[in-house]
Formats: sequence, structure tokens, C-alpha cells
Amino acid sequence: MADVTVIDIGATIAAHRRWFMFLGIALAVAGVLAIGFPLAGSLAVAIWAAIAFFIAGVGQVAHAFAARRWQGFTLGLLVGLLYLATAFILWINPMGGVVTLTVLLAAALVIDGVLRSILAFQIRPHAGWGLLLFGGLLGIVTGIMIFNQLPTSAVWALGLLLGVNLIFSGVSFAMLASAARPADPGSVRV
Repeated sequence: MADVTVIDIGATIAAHRRWFMFLGIALAVAGVLAIGFPLAGSLAVAIWAAIAFFIAGVGQVAHAFAARRWQGFTLGLLVGLLYLATAFILWINPMGGVVTLTVLLAAALVIDGVLRSILAFQIRPHAGWGLLLFGGLLGIVTGIMIFNQLPTSAVWALGLLLGVNLIFSGVSFAMLASAARPADPGSVRV
């Protein structure tokens, strides 16, 4: 039987407890800033989307040329160029990108809400179906509210959601650090 490497996750977190706490605090502060300055947070989302599309576009174009003999060369190249064009448009007009991303966000919230509501009725009367339905209806209402307030909602929606996500992530990491017990040097085997 092969020797299996066992790493105790709790001991690992405890050994790096200060870093987990630092990360948690940094994420929570970034979240508060994104909520406090939602336009800046929304623009940051658009700029990060531009960077992601640029990286994806470069990768797709490079793949298309690396595998030229493949039947998908033309489609792969077109997809890569589409990603690069999207990156360029988001980069030169991030506010326009924020509006577009906000429309996509509103649509995603409505579609997700409808699907979750359908799922809730499918699992009824199982425990938790009502909460699932409530979440679905909340998603629908939120998506419609964001869509009805366009273009004004573009100024705050992405930044607010980014901020909430960062705060929850930060609190999660801080709670991991707080719950970690001091590491026993013999509990981590590598």
C-alpha cells in the first residue's frame, strides 16, 4: 500500500492563521469600499472583465494558430477575435460595458429566479422548498428592479454586488482564522 500524504486542514489554517485573518480583513475592507463607492466598484468589474476577455482572446487565437490543421481553426480564430474585440470595447468604454454587464446581470437574476422557482415547486413538499421559492422570487424581483432602473442601476448594481460578495468572503476567511486552534507541530504530515 502506498504512503498517502495526509494534511490536516484545520492545522494548516491554524499554522497560517494570521494570513487568513489578514485576507479576511482585506476582502471585507475592499467590500465596504465597493459598496461605499459603487460606481468605482462597477467600473472595476468592467475593467476586470476586459482583462479576462483579453486573456481568453489571446489564448483562443494562439490555440487556433497552434492547431491550424484542426477543423475548428476558423471558428476558434473567430471566437478569439470576438473575445479580443469585447476586451477592447470594454477597455475603451468601461461605462458602456458596465451598462451591458448590468443588463446581463438583470437577465441572469430573472432567469435564475424563474428556474429556482420551478425547482421549488418540483421538490415541494420537501423541507426547504419554500426558502428556495422565496430565493427564486427575490431573484426575479431584483432582476426586474435593476432592469427597470437602467441606466441608473448600472452605476450601483455591479459595485454593490461585488462589495457584498467581498464582505461575505472576507468574513468567511476571518471566521476560519478565528475558529482555528493553535497548530500542533506534529499534526501536519507532508
